[in-house]
Amino acid sequence: MSELKPRITENGIDYILVGDYYIPDLKLPEEHRPIGKYGRI
Repeated sequence: MSELKPRITENGIDYILVGDYYIPDLKLPEEHRPIGKYGRI
């Protein structure tokens, strides 16, 4: 059995090895917008 790499990139997406599976390393961009009066209610 070949050794698995801890991090790979395929089709422009980074994948991280977790156990026996590769999980996509996705990050959401931060948003800085006000909630407003009715968003806090």
